[in-house]
Amino acid sequence: MSASSTSLENQAYIAALWEQPTLCLAFFGVQFQTEEGQKLYNDSGIQEEMFPALAAAEGLLLNREMMTQEGPVIMQYWRSHEDLNKWSRQIPHTKWWQWLVDNVDQGVCFYHEIYQVKTAEAIYEPGTQPVGPAVFCSLHPVKTGEGKSKQRQQKFTEAANRVE
Repeated sequence: MSASSTSLENQAYIAALWEQPTLCLAFFGVQFQTEEGQKLYNDSGIQEEMFPALAAAEGLLLNREMMTQEGPVIMQYWRSHEDLNKWSRQIPHTKWWQWLVDNVDQGVCFYHEIYQVKTAEAIYEPGTQPVGPAVFCSLHPVKTGEGKSKQRQQKFTEAANRVE
């Protein structure tokens, strides 16, 4: 039985990741080697275009912005690798990618990491506000320290096997 986030304030809960059996996790990062590279990137307009374009991306479940010492990183949860791949082959992504390729020797670098999830768990201890999968999955109460991680991950694996 699902529970609202307000009823979960004082207990541990899990995000039902088995609802997303083809989950794909992607990280996209920009690294600044020089101040000029950072300025060049800031002036490119990519940042201003990115989030409105991503908001309309079919299959994108959630963006999480992070900052590292090297530069900004976006962690994305996609419904499937197919959804990510389809979106990445279209404007505006192809335009941004080309800009990055064209400017790689100008003090700005970029990278991506893509993971096709085969098993997963997202558990949140009492008082934790929903983040990550807890934003796009139903939430279910669990007992703190229950020790059933393997069983919860098995539910994800079983759901993924039904999709294949």
